[in-house]
Amino acid sequence: MKLRDALDPGLIAYFPDISNKDEVLRAIADIASSSEKISDTTADIVYGALSERELLGSTGFGHGIAIPHCRIAGVDDFLIGMLVSGNGVDFDSIDGEDAQIFPFVIGPESKPKEYLKLLSAIAQILRNDSFRKEILLSHSPERIYELIKAHTLSEDEIPPKRPGRKMLHVFIQNEEYFDDLLQIFAGSESTSAMIIEGHESTDYLMKSPLFAGFWNADIQQFNRIIVAVVRDELVNSTIRSIEYICGKLSNRDDVMVTVTDLHNVLGSLGI
Repeated sequence: MKLRDALDPGLIAYFPDISNKDEVLRAIADIASSSEKISDTTADIVYGALSERELLGSTGFGHGIAIPHCRIAGVDDFLIGMLVSGNGVDFDSIDGEDAQIFPFVIGPESKPKEYLKLLSAIAQILRNDSFRKEILLSHSPERIYELIKAHTLSEDEIPPKRPGRKMLHVFIQNEEYFDDLLQIFAGSESTSAMIIEGHESTDYLMKSPLFAGFWNADIQQFNRIIVAVVRDELVNSTIRSIEYICGKLSNRDDVMVTVTDLHNVLGSLGI
């Protein structure tokens, strides 16, 4: 399912004076329950599901954004909309900043992959700082809807230049970037990815009597490798997304990307 197709213009609203997280969740529940897609689901049920999800951990994404979401039994389709607040709201975001932009996703329990893909797509388009500023300046739901559509381009709409796949290894020694980098690959139908825990070679060498005493600096405690199989035509855009998060790779010594040709790819990976 494409984000631009799932987005419902009737589920976009601007509230000038919402002041706390509970009011945000209640407003989203009221908006969502008005949709014909969940005509048998009350606002109280939606509010309860959103609140339960927040208990697992805040959906405050950072940079002034929170993405409340929940899965509800009996719901057959996805509801995607956005609430924009005139005031900053304390949403327990990971960066400590108040949130003003609240895209939300309400979906069925039976479609976790589609659910994850939609959350990832929302997170990606809202990384753009100028886009977020445009949304905050647009108090009209119609204008907000047009902005989102204009910034949403499905990978399925980009014609493939050639068949094939590449393998990407993303080596990460900076925990600050890990979650954001992982979201690049999360839920995409065009990639299969997994995480490998890693250790520096120095960690092993310093334990060998032959090399004892060569290293006095602390060993990096955070080492992760994202291994992903990516369509050929998406490799460059994936690397650009990585550099959008952590800056030019040529200037970093804590993030490294390698790209390898693959002659055959058989099978696939689930979530």
